[in-house]
Amino acid sequence: FSIVQSYSLAKSRSFWSGNEHPKPKGFSG
Repeated sequence: FSIVQSYSLAKSRSFWSGNEHPKPKGFSG
């Protein structure tokens, strides 16, 4: 498990909380 992945995951969760429609871009890249 990389720190980048962990950061991306945390960012993704925060994004989900902020927007009802998460973008695949943020999750993929």
